[in-house]
Amino acid sequence: MAETLRSSGKLSIAVAASRVLGLVREVLFAHLFGVGAIADAYQVAFRIPNLLRDLFAEGALSSAFVPTFLAEIVSKGEGRGEGEGERAAYHLGNLIFAGVLLTTGTLSVLGVVFAEELVGLIANDFAGGELSPAAAAEKLRLATLLTRLMMPLLTVISVSAVWMGMLNAQKHFTAPAWAPASFNVASILTGATLLILDPADATGIVIWSAGTLGAGLVQACVQLPALWRLGYRPIPRLRGLASHPGVRRVLWLMAPAVVGLAAVQINIFVNTRFAASLGDGPIAQLSYAFRIFYLPIGVFSVALATVTTTRVSEDAANNDLRALAASAGEGVSAVWMLMSASTVGLIVLAEPIVRVLYFSFSDAEAKATATVLAAYVIGLLPYGLVKILAPAFYSVDRPRIPLLASFAAVAVNIVFNAATYRVLGAPGLALGTALGALANILVLRTSFARVIGSLPGVGLAQLGALALANAALGAAVFGAWFGVELGIARVGFAWPLRVVGLGLVVPAGFFAYVGILRALGYPGASLLWGLPGKILGRLRQP
Repeated sequence: MAETLRSSGKLSIAVAASRVLGLVREVLFAHLFGVGAIADAYQVAFRIPNLLRDLFAEGALSSAFVPTFLAEIVSKGEGRGEGEGERAAYHLGNLIFAGVLLTTGTLSVLGVVFAEELVGLIANDFAGGELSPAAAAEKLRLATLLTRLMMPLLTVISVSAVWMGMLNAQKHFTAPAWAPASFNVASILTGATLLILDPADATGIVIWSAGTLGAGLVQACVQLPALWRLGYRPIPRLRGLASHPGVRRVLWLMAPAVVGLAAVQINIFVNTRFAASLGDGPIAQLSYAFRIFYLPIGVFSVALATVTTTRVSEDAANNDLRALAASAGEGVSAVWMLMSASTVGLIVLAEPIVRVLYFSFSDAEAKATATVLAAYVIGLLPYGLVKILAPAFYSVDRPRIPLLASFAAVAVNIVFNAATYRVLGAPGLALGTALGALANILVLRTSFARVIGSLPGVGLAQLGALALANAALGAAVFGAWFGVELGIARVGFAWPLRVVGLGLVVPAGFFAYVGILRALGYPGASLLWGLPGKILGRLRQP
């Protein structure tokens, strides 16, 4: 597992930077637009191209494209001239590039034309809660305008996903990992401009939405120099698109993945309708809390999944199922170590983290968002494990199993939320998402042994070590933060002391947790223990 952590560690730095910048972007957005009607309108408008992007690009397409691209390199490179495999793979990449432009371009045009109907469908015309008919109509009008502005983002980010897959398949992880960071930097610059200009809220959200589209263009283009150096030239090709076996394999793998992800998007769609019917605030609360919830997923699970996906795809291309299971098992063990601790830490520190990041929130807004966050993080571990195990099934051409797992997740989420959303509100919607992730991983885990083989992973001794270390982490963090709050009650200066307190409490919890795991011999704990020292050493180098 140490090698998996080392490989993902460099990637995690880039992903961590992106997620931190994403939090800065979200904090800036919250400061500019708050938790009211304008924020809800933007979140719904952004969700429409974002849902389609997840459905057709970064989800289904990436899962199908990376193993096919790698197989093209291996099969066409055997017994042929040097670089022949890469040239064949790049030709496949340009065919997929053309197909993505054609498909998502058409969807974008339809989204612009039918924007009002889409917003009405996903947000139920914002009916319900305490909104008057006039306020609901204005919220719908603004969300429709913003949807039309941001629909082309679907095409831009879909192209970015193709280029990202090509780089990851060739183990060039850095450029695609930094690409989302460039999206966030561009968005932050837009927000900084709004802070200077200080326009009216409705004008400001239009400018922010246009900046979101521009940020997507930046994210796509920053990957091109790395691909160019590898010999790729982005020339979309339609000739042979329908007949190429690689394209057919991608479509065959994508079909159940699209259906499975469609089930997940139905999940989000239904939850958005539930939240929209609760009045102003819940949609934004769910979005703000999800941004924090996704930080450890992005930093740890996405990095581990990127490395693991490439490895299992290579193992599958070489028909080595034992090595494939070992690669997946290393990822599973690492996710247990990193995500269980993130779960405990975020539950204990949910409210102080929200208060520090969203410092302009009122007490009521901060407490409401923190409650949603605490419900979300119950799903951190299963969510992270899904990202490790699902690609293994695509690599062996068994995409229907992740499809069934997605349907199980949707069924659990919708049934739970339909029964409880009026009583539990936004936190209940977040909890339903977490329970759905748990159902998803249960299906994947029970299917792995039958389809691929025995999965090396976390045994009883390791589970015991994790339980002890997480108990120590929770106690240390809770006690330390109790002391911080006593200090705030005595001297005031709440926000600065909370910032300093988190800067001290989080490292203390980290060393308590990793120290126990290291003493108990958990795989990879020693590497994690030495990571802060290595980072400091690099920072001191001239």
